[in-house]
Amino acid sequence: MPELPEVEVVRRGLEAQLLGARFSQLEILTPGVVQAAPDLLKQLPGQELLAVMRRAKYLILVLSQDRILIHLRMTGQVLVTPAETSKALLPLPFTYYQRPLNNLPDKHTHGIFHFADQRRLFYRDIRKFGRVQLLSAPQLDQWPALLKLGPEPLENTFNYQTLASTLGRSQRNIKAWLLDQTNIAGLGNIYVDEALFVAGILPRRSVESLKPAEIRRLLKAIPQVLQKGINAGGTSLKDYLHPDGQRGSHQEHLFVYGRGGQPCFQCQQTIVKTTLAQRGTHYCPHCQR
Repeated sequence: MPELPEVEVVRRGLEAQLLGARFSQLEILTPGVVQAAPDLLKQLPGQELLAVMRRAKYLILVLSQDRILIHLRMTGQVLVTPAETSKALLPLPFTYYQRPLNNLPDKHTHGIFHFADQRRLFYRDIRKFGRVQLLSAPQLDQWPALLKLGPEPLENTFNYQTLASTLGRSQRNIKAWLLDQTNIAGLGNIYVDEALFVAGILPRRSVESLKPAEIRRLLKAIPQVLQKGINAGGTSLKDYLHPDGQRGSHQEHLFVYGRGGQPCFQCQQTIVKTTLAQRGTHYCPHCQR
């Protein structure tokens, strides 16, 4: 699943390619995945893309009047083709859930945003867990899933006081706590494992057992691993792609995630893979306490 760094990279890609573009049509191929009320669909043509924002793992396209909310979930992709590409040719690389593609749309394409200059934005999702929703501005402001989200870990307001007070005296293990989007927004399995490794904390530790020094290490580690992921263009393990069809490279620089049975880069002991919080979990038994 794309996590905060991957969604942020997609946001920047869309901003670079489409800011100022005017919509001409939304072609809905799978109504359950791409959703738009008839009245909003009618008023989409002519609206300008003013901004591309991110909240946690959500993309928000700000139009002159309405909003587009995108949640990629497991296998969602947003792919942009230039105006001069008549057949939407994209040399997409092979990934776990897809064959190499030569053109779009394909059977996994669920919606196409057309622009006045002939560019197109394709929403593609093999498992169809993601959602694309055309909303009014008031609807977005009251969207329940967004209202429940915790603080953004890359903002200045994410500090020791915020983290310590949110942690409280919970008896949950720290892995499960960090995965809860109501506590901290945008973290997923990859970056939780990486942050806990950098902070030197075992993922099965209870929240209430963390000492102030460990909380400070975690506070430093979370934005550090997220920014590292962004700088590398995100983690492309299976289906995550940039809007131009390129892959990220962060998978080549992971400390523990996906490295079960391999030696730790710091101490050479074997990385353990187990299941915690119903998720595959990776850690070093020597470096993490």
